[in-house]
Amino acid sequence: MYQELKSNENFSDKYPTWIIAYCLDTNSFFATNQRYFFWEYEKEFSCENDAISYFKTHLDEFWKIRNGILSSTGGWNTNSDLYLENLRESFKI
Repeated sequence: MYQELKSNENFSDKYPTWIIAYCLDTNSFFATNQRYFFWEYEKEFSCENDAISYFKTHLDEFWKIRNGILSSTGGWNTNSDLYLENLRESFKI
């Protein structure tokens, strides 16, 4: 969903919490302390490692989320592995 930045916000601002986001261009997830990405998981984490751990223990959930995105946007194979940029690691489901 489109969100307009507040006048005091910038795309490169850092936040005290981390999120898991998805990039359609690269078909990959990543943990970040920045905001305003194409898709962002609603849960926030206290650090990068917590976000990564959560991703790795909820692969089925992120596979469903990714495939839901791809079913409406196209471009990538829904049978492709999940990829987490922070670890440069693919996960088979």
